Amino acid sequence: MAVVATGFFDGVHLGHRKVIETLVSSARERDEEAVVITFAQHPRTVLGQDASRLRLLTTLDERVGLIKALGVDRVEVLDFTLELAALSAADYLRDIVIGRYGGTAVVLGYDNRIGSDHLTTDGVREVAVGLGLDVIQCGAAGDISSTRIRKAVEEGRFDDAELMLGRKLSQKS
Repeated sequence: MAVVATGFFDGVHLGHRKVIETLVSSARERDEEAVVITFAQHPRTVLGQDASRLRLLTTLDERVGLIKALGVDRVEVLDFTLELAALSAADYLRDIVIGRYGGTAVVLGYDNRIGSDHLTTDGVREVAVGLGLDVIQCGAAGDISSTRIRKAVEEGRFDDAELMLGRKLSQKS
């Protein structure tokens, strides 16, 4: 049995950390595993959405290391393929979160989007509850996003980027 958080988590910034810390504490309270599901490829690179301009904040190895350092029990890395992208939120939660990883609860950030139906947090919550998953909501950690951090780096505002990351930029950023 596991409490699961899923997402790309580029940069593992303060918002991501809040989700992962909520995941770990919830899993400990429930005496279950804390599992993060992330993806080897950014969804935009597979779906061709402005992929040529996308500059990631962390490599896969850096991202996994940063996530593990927050105390999760397992980080599962899935290949983000067109087949995976075609799954609805219900299919992803049922087949991957519950079926493959034994999820009993899912931790949702304020702006989670899951599935080919691009459900927002409220829609994902409704589907998850319908599948028997407990939903653990995690609020925002301020106005922080990987996109905002990438923009700050692009504009040379490294101090702003590091404030949102909660750490120094890596050499590859």
